[in-house]
Amino acid sequence: MNAFIKTLLLAASLCASANLPASEDHDHGHEHEHEHEHSHDGHHEHEGERTSVTMSTEVAIASGLTTAIAGEGVLQGRIKLYGNIVADPLRVSHIQARYPGLIRSVKPTIGSRVKTGDLLATVESNESLREYPLLAPIDGVVVTRHANPGEFTADRELFTLLDDRILELHLQVFPTDASKIKIGQTINVSANGQHVQTRIEYITPRHGETPTLEVHAPVNNSAGNWIPNQAVEGWVSIAETPVPLMIDNRALQNVEGKQVVFIRIDGNPEGAITYEIRPLGLGRTDGQFTEVLDGLEAGDDYVVDNSFLLKADLEKSGAAHDH
Repeated sequence: MNAFIKTLLLAASLCASANLPASEDHDHGHEHEHEHEHSHDGHHEHEGERTSVTMSTEVAIASGLTTAIAGEGVLQGRIKLYGNIVADPLRVSHIQARYPGLIRSVKPTIGSRVKTGDLLATVESNESLREYPLLAPIDGVVVTRHANPGEFTADRELFTLLDDRILELHLQVFPTDASKIKIGQTINVSANGQHVQTRIEYITPRHGETPTLEVHAPVNNSAGNWIPNQAVEGWVSIAETPVPLMIDNRALQNVEGKQVVFIRIDGNPEGAITYEIRPLGLGRTDGQFTEVLDGLEAGDDYVVDNSFLLKADLEKSGAAHDH
């Protein structure tokens, strides 16, 4: 945590402390003595002092605290598979000369992007001695070029074009999971911080001696985020379970052995925000979201990102109180 955030958290802690109820002057000594007597067994008379953190809106924004509204949703039963992204064989074009002859000119270089109908080369036919154009049959990138002016075409491949706007996902499925995988199931693909969602298009036996299947699915690569032969992991959704209330797992923090979230409460003087701790009773989870059985209501605004900062501030306030 950088120094700036630490300073902000200190300010938040001071702000929280400023909003705590003060003891009456004439009872101060007695209450302090009474609290000290209970401190040996871990109990505190003012437990409410450690259940919330109050800070200004500016500090909350600087700390990167984001929230979400608790509500109903669908838990996904998922299987994790591994594989890679490859060129879609239906979007690769291998180009030869229509008539054998002498290559007179070549336009694109390797890596060039061409569109359907763009000129790739001109060839002088051996039979007619007339030149004819060699045109791109698809939009794509020139990935191979075996043509130079003055060479004869013979019957060899002169260019290979790849339309990389759509790639193909291959995932390996072992026998233990084979019966659970179906065409049309959703796949969430991820690698190197990139994510994309697709659906299983077809399933084939995998070549080789290992008894596995191979899942095939299209991957939208219009943004250029994916590279052919890139290793990826894919979460295949095999079941969906609706639940009346669920939360994002990133919000969960462990405080004194309990799973908790922090609820945002507005309406404080001068625009301050209070984040109140809520212990939860939890149910089923899919690894990303978890069902809430108790401790939260639909519509509650709970902290998702950086809730650990609130936990740290709460624990710091509790440690100061203990001393």
